[in-house]
Amino acid sequence: MLEIVLIILKTAGIIFVSVLGILIVLTGIVLFVPVRYRGDFSVSGGEDGAEREISVRIRAFWFLRFFRVYVTRDKDFRVQMKCLFFTLKDTAKEQDGEQEGKKQKEKKGKDRAKDRAAEEEQNAKPAGAEDSGKTGERETKPSGDSTRAEGQAAEDEDTSEEKKGIDSIISKILQTIHHFCDKLKGIKEKAEKIEKLWVSERMVNSRTLLGKQLIYLLKHTKPKRLSGYLRFGFEDPSLTGYAMALYGILYPIWSPGLSVEPDFERQVLAFHVILKGKIRVWHIARVLLRLYLSKDMRRVIKDVRNF
Repeated sequence: MLEIVLIILKTAGIIFVSVLGILIVLTGIVLFVPVRYRGDFSVSGGEDGAEREISVRIRAFWFLRFFRVYVTRDKDFRVQMKCLFFTLKDTAKEQDGEQEGKKQKEKKGKDRAKDRAAEEEQNAKPAGAEDSGKTGERETKPSGDSTRAEGQAAEDEDTSEEKKGIDSIISKILQTIHHFCDKLKGIKEKAEKIEKLWVSERMVNSRTLLGKQLIYLLKHTKPKRLSGYLRFGFEDPSLTGYAMALYGILYPIWSPGLSVEPDFERQVLAFHVILKGKIRVWHIARVLLRLYLSKDMRRVIKDVRNF
């Protein structure tokens, strides 16, 4: 009996350790296996009244192409999601199905309209002459005294209705002013609360933490390779100069392999950019965990929700 119990416990322990090991391996794969992406963006044309051509091609792969995502935009926007040899989502097929469904509905509607028109033609009958006796009825003319009394009563009713209308308009105006004043008071109170929260110590600490985490995330998720050309220009040449100055400031930080060509004479935008990179879920999870464990951040979120 004891041997049977030990065998059962041993089997249960082996199963538990196996399941735990599988979970650990899967967690490691999800966190540390990177998602590799490649983007190809281009804009051309648009000069001398020509039609501007926009092309977008994005590909993302994960776990030795086990899971793949394709995003393309030439004439139509299309998203494809595949797992091994199976297509999980394809917006082009969905759009084709929707168009077929619309055509079938329109066809059914036309058929119903034709059937109704045929039934109406069958059920239609020529209209008969109207009853001549109704037109031959005599109309009694009221006397002069009754006409004056009715006219006076009508004038009194019109006067009372005008007074009621003026009173209702005045009351609506007063209510509108009252509601507007209440809204202004509420906006003022909220602005004071926001200002108080913005300068508080917990908000300062939360902003500092958020800035550090964003810099960390950008450092580990930015494209490792960026190449192509960029030609741009604004109507005001000074704006083109400011844009080039901004590019000169950012160039030492990132050093992208872009060939930049400013145009100071006309407004133009044309570029072809190719970028490659990878993203690990671990970096995103680390940032979210740091923000969640921060007491100041949780308190700020709670205060913002209470507004």
